[in-house]
Amino acid sequence: MKLSEEQLDIIGAPLGPIAITACAGSGKTATAIRRLIAIRQKMQNSRGRVVLLSFSNVAVNTFNTGYAELAAGLPDDANRRRIEVDTLDGFFTKHILRPHASRTMAATQAAYLVSGSEPFLTSFRYWREGYPPLPLKDIKIIIIDGDFVFYSDIRNNLEILDKDKVLKIIHDLGRLGAYTHEIGRYWVYKTLNSQPAVLRALAARYPQILVDESQDLGTVHKEILKLLITAGIQLTLIGDVNQGIYGFAGADGEFLKSYEHREDVTGYKLTRNYRSLPPIINIANILSGREDEPCRHGEQGGAYFIGYSDSELPKLTDAFKAHIDELGMQYQDAVLLCRGADRAAVIAGKTVPPGQGMVKVLAEATLLRDQHSNYHGCFNLVCRAILSLLEDIPHGLSSRLQGVSHDAEIKGLKRLLWCFSRNSDLGLPSSALVAKTDWHSKLLTNVKMLLAEIEKHCGYKVAGNVGTKLTKKLLPDQTLTSIVSAQGHGLRVETVHQVKGESIGAVMYVAKKSNIKALLSGTGDEEGRIGYVAITRAKNLFWLAVPQSCLKELKEDLITAGFQEWT
Repeated sequence: MKLSEEQLDIIGAPLGPIAITACAGSGKTATAIRRLIAIRQKMQNSRGRVVLLSFSNVAVNTFNTGYAELAAGLPDDANRRRIEVDTLDGFFTKHILRPHASRTMAATQAAYLVSGSEPFLTSFRYWREGYPPLPLKDIKIIIIDGDFVFYSDIRNNLEILDKDKVLKIIHDLGRLGAYTHEIGRYWVYKTLNSQPAVLRALAARYPQILVDESQDLGTVHKEILKLLITAGIQLTLIGDVNQGIYGFAGADGEFLKSYEHREDVTGYKLTRNYRSLPPIINIANILSGREDEPCRHGEQGGAYFIGYSDSELPKLTDAFKAHIDELGMQYQDAVLLCRGADRAAVIAGKTVPPGQGMVKVLAEATLLRDQHSNYHGCFNLVCRAILSLLEDIPHGLSSRLQGVSHDAEIKGLKRLLWCFSRNSDLGLPSSALVAKTDWHSKLLTNVKMLLAEIEKHCGYKVAGNVGTKLTKKLLPDQTLTSIVSAQGHGLRVETVHQVKGESIGAVMYVAKKSNIKALLSGTGDEEGRIGYVAITRAKNLFWLAVPQSCLKELKEDLITAGFQEWT
C-alpha cells in the first residue's frame, strides 16, 4: 500500500499527545505500526518503552504480525525490544493487577482472575428483595463524574445497584485476591490511585502509549488513562466514533471526540478508504456525514438490498452465493451477519450438544476438538467439567489452569487435563462413537482413570458418585458427529460485533426492520453505528437482506441512501 500524505504526516509527527480520527478501511493498522516505530526512534537513547494497546487478541496478533515484517529491516538493538503490543486488560493485568493490586485489595496472595462460574462465588452474589440473587459476573461498573456507579443490564433491563452493598462484595472478594474482568478494572484504578509509586514507575517505563479503537474505551479505562496522563505519559488515541458499538460496556466515544480539543493535543485525520469499492463508501458517507475518498476503482461489486422471509433463508443464501460466484470470489471470504448470537445460531443451522449436566459440557468439548480443531476451547470445557467432580479445590484453580503458571502442582494438573483433552483413546472419546453407548461408556472409564491420577499426583479427591453425575440421560443412539447439523450453505455466520475490525470480501447483513431503520437514521445512536460497521466490513460486495413485510415501506429510503435493489 502506498502511504498517503495523511498517513505520512501522522507517522512523522513530533513526539507528543495526538488524536487520530480514522475512517473505516483507512489503513490505520499500517499507520499505527509505523508510528510506533517512529516514536521509538524519536525517543533515541531513552530507556522508556512505547506500547500499542488494543481490545482483542485478534487485533494484537495483527499488529504483531505487521510489526514483525517491518522490524525485520531494523537494527536488532535494545530500542527494537522496547516496543510492545498488548491488549488493554492484558497490559494492566501484567503491570498492575498481578504484581501490585494485592496490597490495595488487602489480600494475602497475588490477584487472580475468576470467570464468575466458580462454585465458591455463590457466596458473593448481590441479593435483591423480591428478585433472584444477581451473580457477580452480571455486576457492571462505570465512573460518572469521578464516582463509581454499579449496575446490571440483563436483556436491556437496566438496574442501578446499591453502591455500599456492591463495594462490600468486591472488597470481601478482593481479600481473597479474586476479581472478574469487570472488577479487575476497578482494582487497576484503585491501585494506581492508592499507590502513587506504582503510577510513577509505570509512567516512567511507558512514557508513550498508543490506544487503537479508542472509541471503545469505557469510562473506567478512560479514568485509568487520565491517571497515567497526569503522571506524565504522552497518549495517542486512534479510532472512529462512527464505529463505537460498545455502549452497553460504557463506551460512548466521548473520550476520543474530546481528546483532540485539549490544548496540548494535535488532531489528525485519515480519510482515504483502501478497503471498499466506491458504492459501499458512498453509502457509508451518506450515513455518517463523512466525505471519505475511495482508493479502489473499476472493479465489480456494489451494495444491494433484497427481500427475504425466514422460511426461505436457504433461497436467500443460494442467491448470495450465486452473486459471489458471478464475481469470481471465494466463499471463505464471505460472511453472513446478524444481530445477536441466538439469531446467528439459527442462520448457521447449529444444534445444541446433547446430554445433561457435565456430560453435555464434555460432549461440546468433544465436538470442538473433533469438528473445529479448537483444542483450547475443548481444554477449557474439560477443566470446567473435571473440576466440578472434585471436592475442596482451592479458589481460582480454574483460572490458574487456563493461564500461565510456574507452580509445579498446577503444571502437573494442567498436563493431565491437556492429555485427557487431546487423547481420544485414553481421554475424551471420539465423536465418531455412538453417544449413548460406546462414547458414554468410554468417557466414564477414562474420567475415572483421570480422577485417580489427579488424586494420586495432586491430592484432590472425588466429590460424590461419578457415575451419577455423568449420566447418559439425553444422549442419542447415534454418533455425536451425526447429530450436529452441518452448515448447509457453507458460509461463515457471525454477529456484527464479532467481525469488527475485519475486512471481508462479501458481506450479507440479514437484518430486521428495526435494524434497518436504525441504519438509515445514521450513526447518531449505537444501533445505527452497528449497521455502519456491518456495511464498512465489505470490500467488494454488500447485501442488505430486508424482511419482505417492510420492503415496500423502506425501499425508497434505501435507494436514497445509495443501495441498489437486487433482482
